Amino acid sequence: MMSKITKEQYEFALARIEELLPMVDDNTPANDRNAIELTMMSDVVIEYEKEHFPISKPTVSQLIQLSLEEKRMTQKP
Repeated sequence: MMSKITKEQYEFALARIEELLPMVDDNTPANDRNAIELTMMSDVVIEYEKEHFPISKPTVSQLIQLSLEEKRMTQKP
C-alpha cells in the first residue's frame, strides 16, 4: 500500500501520463523506461482516485433508469 498521495502528486502524475502516452504503445517493451514510468504514474492516479472519488453502488432507481435508457425508453412522469 502506498502512502497517502497528495493532490499535487496526483496532478503531476496526470500531466506526466499525458506526456508519456504518445511514447508508449502495445509494441513498447515492458522494461522500457517510459512504459515503467507510465505504469508508476497510473498507479498513483488510481490510488488517489480510489480514495477521493470512490465509486458508489448505484441505487435501484438509477439501475432502472439506466436499463430504460439502454432500451431507448423514457420513464413516464
